[in-house]
Amino acid sequence: MQTFLLHAGGTHVQLMAEQAGIQSGTQLPEAWPKQVVIQWGLFADERENQRLDCLKLQPAEAIKRAQDPRRRDELLSINGIKTLSSHSEPQTVPYFPYQYKIPVFHLQSLAIYEKKKKAWTSGQRRKNGVPELVIQEGVQDGYTEIGTDQSTFHIRRAARESVKAIYALGLDFGVVTVGVLPSGHTLVLHVEPLPRLTRRLCQLFARAIQRYDAELTRELARTEPVMLGSDPEFLLLSAQGKVVAASRFLEREGPVGCDAIVLSGHRVILPLAELRPQPSVDPRQLARNLHHTMQLAARAIPDESLAWLSGGMPLRGFPLGGHIHFSRLWLNGHMLRALDNYLALPLMQIEGETTGQRRPRYGGLGDFRPQPHGGFEYRTLPSWLVSPAVTRGVLSLAALIAEHYWSLRRQPLRETDVQAAYYRGDKEQVRSLIAQLWEDLERLPGYSRHAGCLEPLKAMIVRMEPWNERADFRKAWKIAPYQPERLYQT
Repeated sequence: MQTFLLHAGGTHVQLMAEQAGIQSGTQLPEAWPKQVVIQWGLFADERENQRLDCLKLQPAEAIKRAQDPRRRDELLSINGIKTLSSHSEPQTVPYFPYQYKIPVFHLQSLAIYEKKKKAWTSGQRRKNGVPELVIQEGVQDGYTEIGTDQSTFHIRRAARESVKAIYALGLDFGVVTVGVLPSGHTLVLHVEPLPRLTRRLCQLFARAIQRYDAELTRELARTEPVMLGSDPEFLLLSAQGKVVAASRFLEREGPVGCDAIVLSGHRVILPLAELRPQPSVDPRQLARNLHHTMQLAARAIPDESLAWLSGGMPLRGFPLGGHIHFSRLWLNGHMLRALDNYLALPLMQIEGETTGQRRPRYGGLGDFRPQPHGGFEYRTLPSWLVSPAVTRGVLSLAALIAEHYWSLRRQPLRETDVQAAYYRGDKEQVRSLIAQLWEDLERLPGYSRHAGCLEPLKAMIVRMEPWNERADFRKAWKIAPYQPERLYQT
């Protein structure tokens, strides 16, 4: 066992610890040598600061912030998550045909509890600012647990928003209440960072803690290197400044394909081109494989007058992503937060003027998607195809973080003002933080192996040198018609 459950006492939390089969108590043992402390409660400072060498789930500051409705909703809004306060008039509560309570632990929803409303409601606010629904006749009062076989679009969306809300607040677990409007949009109504435990919740959280501890144990014993892949997107632009759909030249599948954008009304178009190189454990080899897919794309797109654009939002309404795939390692919150702080935040320093326009709808912190092969893709980054130097730097930094994330403990993005700076692209505000983060990276034992790719990226970051989102990146990569006879070198 690698985890310890630190709690403030109580029958149900002790029952949960027993069911999880892990060590627990109201104080952390002095000689406890393991890795992670799960904090179930708020503790006095001297207990809170014990064993700072351990990773902690559920930091005290995140709990306090989630318990303050104003601070909670402010941070959720920064992350693009809709709340009651950001949606409705101050003195009213909208009608929700469905409400859900969703327990979440470590990036996973554990169950769905549903409450259907069969009549309109009116509402008012309590003195403490928490919305209080005035239930009218015909409304089912209680929440009922529903099976996964009853999953609908709204349920899946509510579960996804619950996981996002817990992560955005800097939490690792909790119970989230989500309301579904008649329009189908979801609002986060409440977050309980210290949920009142029932026997069923004890069972759900105990199983989740067991899974977490088992995965953690396997990850700490892992010896094989992380496999990296990617599927960065780009846009085709005519000389007249018009977008030309990639679907005119490319199929949906294959090493070079087209990708979709979903418009209002769930209408799908296929304007984006996407490169899908062979994965590799070596980021430099992955960059070579990426160059090979560019050559394939050049053969498939015969119109050389079309510019190939990358970045985040080279043209309004066309957001681009630079997703990086990871496999052979455990998808976990520690890894995601390391990628956010040590990759996404530094990369912001060289983004173009329009890159940040994709956020927060796209490019949100901690954005991930599990993959069928067992790995996951990190979806926060914009398309980093702008040059070979940026691409090699980004992929090498991703590889370094993946191998050493356990040692990367600094998390400036836990602070609301730093998150706000990230989403609005305020480079000056985070400049000093980036220097501290990079010092952590340079102390890692694997840094020297990747230094040839990382140092040029660092120099660009220090200069806050923005890329040009309207530049044709074929020129930097020597793709036809730009000096096609020269080979790409890494």
